Amino acid sequence: MIETASLRYFREVARQGSLRRAAERLFVAQSAVSRQIAALEAELGVQLFERRARGMAPTAAGRLLLEFADDTRARLDALRAQIHEYEVLHRGHVDIACVEGLLSGLMPAFVERFLHEHPGLALTVSAFGSHAVAEAVAEHRVDLGIVFGGSPRRDLLELALMEQPLCAVVRPDHPLAGRRRCVLADVAAYPIVLPNRSFGIRQLVDRVRAMHRLELRTVVETNTLAFAWRLVLGSDRVTFLPLDSVRAEVADGRLVAVPLDEPLLSATRVTLVASASRTLSAAAQTAAECLRSMMAADHAPARRTVRKKGTQRSDFRRSQRSIGLLDSSPPASTPRKETR
Repeated sequence: MIETASLRYFREVARQGSLRRAAERLFVAQSAVSRQIAALEAELGVQLFERRARGMAPTAAGRLLLEFADDTRARLDALRAQIHEYEVLHRGHVDIACVEGLLSGLMPAFVERFLHEHPGLALTVSAFGSHAVAEAVAEHRVDLGIVFGGSPRRDLLELALMEQPLCAVVRPDHPLAGRRRCVLADVAAYPIVLPNRSFGIRQLVDRVRAMHRLELRTVVETNTLAFAWRLVLGSDRVTFLPLDSVRAEVADGRLVAVPLDEPLLSATRVTLVASASRTLSAAAQTAAECLRSMMAADHAPARRTVRKKGTQRSDFRRSQRSIGLLDSSPPASTPRKETR
């Protein structure tokens, strides 16, 4: 209990006007109540009750303390009610950090669904580079993060994956727009707009370029993906983005996303992560479940090995259980079939 025993006993004596009746209501010995009242009077240095023939009545100091005790009890009751509201998801707040590429596809859809299903909850969604997202999750500045690629830190748990293959993004009348797919060498003839080296996209493109010993004519570097695709709209420039980053523009016919036929660039993914040292709140657990279901529905890898940096696991169950997303009871055993 948050309320101290002495304050609780004091309130009951003041309400009953008698040590004996207070002890009966509290199911304790009368001497225990008497000792608590004496200790409280000694601590405050004042007499709290007047002893009368028909019982006990609070002194002026006692009435002040009773007012404080009643106010404290009311505030405690309100606090318990608020905590209960958080647990049953009538109230709560979830902080999520993600890479910028998800702000045009997955995240708006998630926000709409989550707030519709849980109108009492609130969200904060921030966009950073992958390393900054991972750092914010590890330092408990946010509840959940979505990074490009796998987790860059050992102190994070990977909760879900979603494929995000990179595409060459061009305007509709670009010479590459009619291709069903292309390779990096096909793009080398055109001016390139690239995100800067803080982006996982840029690091992968640089790796493939080095593998093929290609020279790319980079004319603009930027720290925002939205600026990159806007520079493509009215020119022959090309940029590299997941379809999710320009889904609305592709649907409107303003841009075309040509899949890249390069193993490293077509196998890219984003990963939902949480801190390994933190138990998620009920609201954050619900947000994680919602994100997991949406990521699974939108091209989650079918049989991807999940890693907590430095370890290997066949699925997500240990990650989910450790932060409260799964029941910790072991699965029922399956009888083994005898071999003859």
